[in-house]
Amino acid sequence: MIKSINPRVLLAVVFSVFLFVACSKDEEEVAVSTALSSDDTLLQYIPADSPYVFASITPLSDELMDKLEPKIERVLQSYQTVLREAVRAKSEHSSDEIDEEDMERITAVVDELGSLLSIEGMRNAGLGRESTAAIYGNGILPVIRFELTDGALFDAAIDSLEDEAGHELEVAELGGHKYRYLEAEELRVIVAVLGNQGVITVVPSKFTDAQTSQALGLTLPQSNIAESGRLQSIATEYGYTDYFVGYMDFAAIVERFLGGASGLDADLMALMEHDAADLSDVCKAEIRSVASIAPRMVMGYNDVSLDSIASSVVLELRDDIASGLQGLSADVPGLGVDHGGLMSFGMSIDVMAVREFVEARLDALEAEPFECEHFAELQAGVAGGREALNRPVPPMVYDFKGFLAVVTDIEGLDIASQTPPTSVDGSFMLAMNNAQALVSLGTMFSPELAALNLQADGKPVALELPQMQAMGIDAYAALSDDAIAISIGEGAETDLEGLLSADVADPAPFLSFSMDAARYYGFLADAIAAGEVASEDSATPEMQAAMQEIMQAVAEIYGRMSVGVHFTERGVEIDSTVTLKD
Repeated sequence: MIKSINPRVLLAVVFSVFLFVACSKDEEEVAVSTALSSDDTLLQYIPADSPYVFASITPLSDELMDKLEPKIERVLQSYQTVLREAVRAKSEHSSDEIDEEDMERITAVVDELGSLLSIEGMRNAGLGRESTAAIYGNGILPVIRFELTDGALFDAAIDSLEDEAGHELEVAELGGHKYRYLEAEELRVIVAVLGNQGVITVVPSKFTDAQTSQALGLTLPQSNIAESGRLQSIATEYGYTDYFVGYMDFAAIVERFLGGASGLDADLMALMEHDAADLSDVCKAEIRSVASIAPRMVMGYNDVSLDSIASSVVLELRDDIASGLQGLSADVPGLGVDHGGLMSFGMSIDVMAVREFVEARLDALEAEPFECEHFAELQAGVAGGREALNRPVPPMVYDFKGFLAVVTDIEGLDIASQTPPTSVDGSFMLAMNNAQALVSLGTMFSPELAALNLQADGKPVALELPQMQAMGIDAYAALSDDAIAISIGEGAETDLEGLLSADVADPAPFLSFSMDAARYYGFLADAIAAGEVASEDSATPEMQAAMQEIMQAVAEIYGRMSVGVHFTERGVEIDSTVTLKD
C-alpha cells in the first residue's frame, strides 16, 4: 500500500521535510537562474560530468511548509509504528534465535530511530527547513549531501543510535575530518558530518585517502555542475524550478564501462577488474547505439504554489524514435481533461501507426543486424517479430483509436463491511473509426441493441434493457462517426452529450488519468481496515492501523491528481499536477 502513494509525497517528505524542517527563512528566495548556476551552494561539490544529479537548491516556502507540516507529521508518526512493527515481525519470524537482551537492544534502536520520524525529532537532529539537498554521482558512485542547521546535532543523533545499539561504527580521519563507516563486504558505507553538511556515500574499501577525500567532497572537483550550466540548461528547456530538478544520463553511465572512465570511475573500474578492452570495437559501437535510443531522463518541479504542485518526467529519445512515437497517439474526445468526479482514465493509440513503427524497427535490424554477441538474442527475435506482424488481424482492429472512462460518483460503497455500492454514476466511450460498423455487428447478435436504432448523430438513446431495468439503473447510449458511448446513473443523458462533443486535446495524450485523491486514499484506508490477519506473515493489527492512518493523513494533503503521458519531439513526457487541500 505504501507504494501507491503518489511521488509527490515522497518528494515532499524526502526533500521538503526529511531534510528541510527547521526555523523560518527571512531572506528572499533566490531566482532559478542564480541558484542553479551558483557555486556557492551544494552544487560546488558535484562534478560537472556527473552522470546523475537530483537537486533541491531552494527550500519550499514557509507558507507552504506551514500548511503541509501538520499533515506530514501524521504520516511520519504512523511510519514510526510501521517501522517498529516491521522490525518486530522480522525478528519473530527469523530463523535465527534472538535472545531477550538482543531484542531489547533492537527495540531501543528502533525507538530511537523512530523518534527522528517527526518534525521535532528531525529538527533536533539538525534537519531543517532551510536545508538543501542533492543526490548525485561522483562518477558513478552515489552521494547524498544535505545541509544541516547544526552539524553537532546530527552527530549527536548518530551517537544516540550507537548507544542504543551498544555498538559504535568504525571511525577514520581524513584531512582533519572524522567520518564513520560500516564495512559491507568490499564496500564501505560512509556517514560523515562535515561542518554543517551531512554526507552519505559508498566507496570501495580499497580506496585510498585521496580517493575517499574526492568522494566525500573534501577535494572539490576541478569543474562543478553549477559552472557547467547543465542544470540551468535543463531547467530553462523544460521549465523547471530550483525547488527540484534532476537528470540521469544513461549514455554517460554506459560510456564509463566502454572505456570512457576517468577519475574515481577509472579507479573503481580497476578495482572491479573491469577491462573495456574485453569488449570488441563492434560491441562498443553497438552498445553506444542502443544507449543513444534513450540517452537521458530529466525531471523536476515546473510550478510550486500554496494550492498545487506541477512536475514532469521526460525520457529523452533519439530523434528518429521520438518522431516515430509521435504518430502513435490518436484523437479521443475528452482524453487529457480532468472531468472532475471520482476518477477518469483512458488511452489513445493508432494501431496502424504502431504496426508501421514496429515494421520500421524490424527493417532497421534486418538492414543492419547486430553483430555483437551480447545482442544475439535480440537479433534472433527479429524473425519472430516479423512473423507476428504477418498474422491476419481483423480490419476493425485498425479502426480502434482508444477509450475514456469517467467515474463521476460511487455511493453506498463500504469496503470495511464489504457492502457493494448502491449506485454508480459514470460514462464509458470507445473511440474508433466507423463506429457505426461496430454497432451494426453488435445488432446481429443482440435484438435489444438492434431495437435501440442508434444513429451516428450523437443523440442519447435510453438503454431500456431488461438487465438495466431490473437493477433500477438509468442508462443511455449514443453514437457518432468516431465513437460510441454509454453513460449510467444520475445525469447520464447530459453527461453523454458532453462526452461525445468534448474537444480533442492537442497534442493527443497516449495515457491520461485524473482522480479525487482524497477519496482515493480514503478508499485505501478503508481497504486496509477491512483486511484480515489471516496468517503469521500478515500485517499485525497495529501495522494495519498505522497504514490506515497514513492513507487517511495523505487524504488530508491532496485534493486532486492528474497525470498525462505524451509522445513529443523530445521523447516520452509524463506531466502531473496535484492540488493541495487547505
